[in-house]
Amino acid sequence: MAQRPRRTLGTPTFPMPISGKFLPATLLLVAGLALMIYQSIGGGVRTVTDLTVKEGTLINYSFRKTPEGERDYGVWLKEFSERFALTKRDAAAFDTAAFKAQVKPGDRVRVEYDGSINPLDTDGERKLFGLAVPSKNQSFLLPEETIKKNRYNWLTYLMYGLLAAGILLYIYKIMQMQRTREEVLD
Repeated sequence: MAQRPRRTLGTPTFPMPISGKFLPATLLLVAGLALMIYQSIGGGVRTVTDLTVKEGTLINYSFRKTPEGERDYGVWLKEFSERFALTKRDAAAFDTAAFKAQVKPGDRVRVEYDGSINPLDTDGERKLFGLAVPSKNQSFLLPEETIKKNRYNWLTYLMYGLLAAGILLYIYKIMQMQRTREEVLD
């Protein structure tokens, strides 16, 4: 005689048997949640208010390519000993011709950077999030766009992918269990 299914109080219970039917789904969910916690705890710039805004006198700028062919763009200010460098992603969209035409050494430049990072840890470089010339009312690098580009990296997509795969696998395993239970009862 077939065994009656267990009754619940409206909340389905999903036991995790030792055989590990739900183990792959659980591992995917745990990995996705771990990445989510890592990203939320990890430092970094999330909003414009996290940036440090300073003005200085432009000494020099460099828009060159490395021997490997990568863009290495940066500016130096008189008031700072470190170099303000653009990321590779921002350097690809940076208009060097407009910058060279409108900004000359000696002009006042406003830079926006992450003040929580020690430049000694990054070999005397600071990652540049915003670059503007207030006297000419010209912005060459907007911090909102830079933060938006740097915020969604491959780790974020991996996190969402792991969570989605874990949830879908969990649903699939539950449906598979229900089908086998119905087949046994029939």
